[in-house]
Amino acid sequence: MSPGRSAAPERKTAPERSSSAPRDDGALTDLSGVGPARVKRLEALGVRSLRDLCLLLPRRLEVWPGRTTAVVARASLGARVVIAGRVERSRFSRFGARSLVRVTVGDETGSIDVLFFNQSWLRERFAKGEDVEIHGKVVDSKGPVLVAERLASSERPFPREGELVATYPSADGLAAGFVGELCRRAAELWSERCVEALDARALASRGLPTLAEAVRLLHAPKSLEEFERARRRAALEPLLELQARLVTRSRAGREREARALDVDDATVVALLDALGHTPTGDQRRACETLRNDLARATPMRRLLQGDVGSGKTLVAAFACALAARAGAQAALLAPTEILAEQHRASLAEFFARAGVETALLVGSLAPRERRREAERLRDGAARVVFGTHALLAESVEFQDLALAVIDEQHRFGVEQRARLAAKGRGTHVLLLTATPIPRTLALALYGDLEVSTLREKPAGRGRTTTRWIQPSERAELKKLLLERLDAGERAYWVVPRIDAGGADDARGAEKRHELFTRSEFARFGVELVHGRLERDERSRRLERFRSGASRLLVATTVIEVGVDVPTATAMVVEEAERLGLAQLHQLRGRVGRGARDSCFFLLGKTIAAERFRRLEREHDGFAIAEADLASRGMGDLTGLRQAGENHEGLATFADDLEELLFAREVVSTREEVRIAYLRDGPLAGSI
Repeated sequence: MSPGRSAAPERKTAPERSSSAPRDDGALTDLSGVGPARVKRLEALGVRSLRDLCLLLPRRLEVWPGRTTAVVARASLGARVVIAGRVERSRFSRFGARSLVRVTVGDETGSIDVLFFNQSWLRERFAKGEDVEIHGKVVDSKGPVLVAERLASSERPFPREGELVATYPSADGLAAGFVGELCRRAAELWSERCVEALDARALASRGLPTLAEAVRLLHAPKSLEEFERARRRAALEPLLELQARLVTRSRAGREREARALDVDDATVVALLDALGHTPTGDQRRACETLRNDLARATPMRRLLQGDVGSGKTLVAAFACALAARAGAQAALLAPTEILAEQHRASLAEFFARAGVETALLVGSLAPRERRREAERLRDGAARVVFGTHALLAESVEFQDLALAVIDEQHRFGVEQRARLAAKGRGTHVLLLTATPIPRTLALALYGDLEVSTLREKPAGRGRTTTRWIQPSERAELKKLLLERLDAGERAYWVVPRIDAGGADDARGAEKRHELFTRSEFARFGVELVHGRLERDERSRRLERFRSGASRLLVATTVIEVGVDVPTATAMVVEEAERLGLAQLHQLRGRVGRGARDSCFFLLGKTIAAERFRRLEREHDGFAIAEADLASRGMGDLTGLRQAGENHEGLATFADDLEELLFAREVVSTREEVRIAYLRDGPLAGSI
C-alpha cells in the first residue's frame, strides 16, 4: 500500500461464544444467610458467585499449635502460638479512627501483653482474674507482644493440637472465620454442579484431582499434601480463562486489516543514520523486526522489553519515524508528563534530521496551547505526538493514526491502551517496558504478543557500583558526594515521600531539600522535584539540573523514569526499604548513562537486607526480574490471585510455572477447552 493511501475498512470479528449451555457458577444468594448486603461485601474479595467462593484460597494454612507458656511465647518472635492464662490488666486507647485494646495475660512463668487492633467492642471484655485462651503472632514492639488473631470462647473453642486450620481473607463486615464457613458451604453445594472440561487422564498424569474433588478438598483437607493437590487444580482455573482469551484474541487479531507501512531501503538507512549513533546489535535487529511487522496488512502486536539504558526509546522512535515517512501518524503514550517531555526533548534532534514534525499533548498545557496541538494532529501537520492520558480524551482526533506506542505499558490498563489504538483503524501497537519480564510471565500476560528483547547496552557506558550504606559510613558518603559535585558531576538524592513525619523528621523530600540548602552542599545548587509541582516549575528545575546550574537534585520517585542526565554519576536512595527490587533497579538506571563510572547508594533498614545485598551483586534486570518472580510467585505478579490472598509460601514458583505451561498447551491444542473457558468472548480490540 502506498504512503497516504487509505486503509481498507477493518473486518470485525464477532466474539465467539460457547455452543453449550452457559456455565452454572451459582448465585451467592443460594447460600442461606447471604442477602444483598453480604453479596456486596463479598464483592470486595472478588467473589461474585458460588464458584468464586469455592476457588477462594485461604490466606494461610497451618497446623494448629499446642498451648505454650508466656515465657516461651516471649522467646518465639515471628511464631504463631496459643497461650492460656489470667487477665492481669487491660487498657484501651484510640488513635483517630484506630483503636487498641492491650491485655496483659500471665501464668506461672510470667506475662505477655496481647494486642487487639481496631476491636473497640472488646474494651470491656476482659475482667481482672478472668481465664483466657488466645491465638496470635509474636512480634517485637519495644519488646515481645502477641498480636491477637483469635480468642477462644465456649461457643467457639480452639481446634485440637495438630489439626489443619485455614485462615481466610476478611472484608468490612465479614470476619475471616465467617468467610471460611461460606467457602465450605459453597463447596458442598456447588461441587456437584461443576463440569470438568479437562481430560481425566491428563489430570491424573499430573497428579491433579477433578475440579469437583478439588473444591471439596480445598476447604477441608486432611493433610498438607491433599491441600496442595487441590490448590494446584484450583490455580488452573484463572490461568485457563486467561489463556483462552489470549489465544482467541491472537486469532482475531490475525483476521483484522491494518495499514501497511512500507518504506524503501534508502529511507530505512536514512532513519538509522539519523539516530546519531551506531545501534547495538539488539537495536538493529529490533528495528528490522519492526519494519517487517509494520509493512504487513495485519496489526502489529509487539512487546519491546529491555533493561534500563538499553535504548528502547530510540527503537520506538525509529518505528514512529518510519510510520511518519510512510505518510501516517504515530503516538507515544507515556504515564507521566516528565517522561513525555523527556522523550520529546531527547528525540527532537533525531526527528528533525528525519524530517518529521512532532507535537506534545499533556494535561498541564494551557487550554490555548492544547487546542493548537490537537489541531496539528487533526490536520496532519504533526506526524508524531508525545503525550500522557490527555491523548485519550474524546476530543483528541488524528488525521491517520497507524502506530500507537505505549511506554511503561504496565502503568496503563487494558482499556486505556485500547482507547488510544481505537483512534486509528487496525492500529499497529508497540508496548515498551523497562521492567524486564521473564519469559514465563510474558507467556501468562502477553501470550498473544510477539516479544523483542534488548540486552546490550550502548558502547561507552561507565560501570555502576551499588552499595548499602551502614550508619557508620554516612560521613564517608557525604565526603564522596562532595568530591563528585566538586568535579562538576551531578547527583540525585531520592526520598520516597514528599512530607516529613513531623517537625524534627528529616525524611521527607521537602525537609531534606531544606537541610541541604543550609549545608555545605548549598554552593553547588540544590533543586527539589516532586509530583505536586506545576509542570513549568518542574521543567525549569530539571533544566537547571541538566545544565549544571544546580548539581544536586532532591526528588521523590517521580524521577524513576524520564530523566536522562549523562553527567549524573551518583544517587542516594533514602528509606530504601520502602521500595521493591524492580523500582530500586529502575532508579539505579538514572545513573551510569554516561562514560563515567557511577555509584548507587542505599540507605535503609536491615529488614530489607536481602534485597539490598542482591542489588549489590546483581545488575542484570532480567536476573532481578526472575528472582522477583521466584520469590513472589506467578499469581502475585500477574494479579491472577484473588483479592486479599497471600499463600505465605504455600504456592511455589515451580508449581505455578508448570500449571501455566499446561494451561497454555491445553487451550492451544484443545478447541473444546478454549471455548469452555471463553467466558465472555475475546477482549475485542484490547491490547
